[in-house]
Amino acid sequence: AISLECVDLSDDGVKKFSEGIRHAPALQEISLVCRRISDVGMKDLSDAIRFAPALQNISLRCREISDEGMKSFSEAIRHSPALPSISLQCREISDDGMKYFSEAIRHAPALQEISLKCRREISDVGMKDLSDAIRFAPALQNI
Repeated sequence: AISLECVDLSDDGVKKFSEGIRHAPALQEISLVCRRISDVGMKDLSDAIRFAPALQNISLRCREISDEGMKSFSEAIRHSPALPSISLQCREISDDGMKYFSEAIRHAPALQEISLKCRREISDVGMKDLSDAIRFAPALQNI
């Protein structure tokens, strides 16, 4: 397991963290807590997740994740077919961000558990996308 908790994480810091993930094929858990990850940092992290075939849990807690960051993270989920658990906490997920995340859930056949916490309300549109995706997630047991 890798766990990193910090206030500010630079793009270079995320890149180095991501390089470590790429070279740990037996890694089972990633936990990252920070205030903000830039789009570049989120892309690096998401690309590294694709190189972690044994990953059992991703826990990401950030105050701010942009739509582009959610798109990158969602692509990583889509390309991690054996991933059973995701925990995501942030201040807000836009409709576009929720659409990317929901689409990824549809293509994650092993996903059994999703923990999603947002400080601000998820819109009706975002909840509809999530609800629709849940119907296509046969292994999902806990939300």
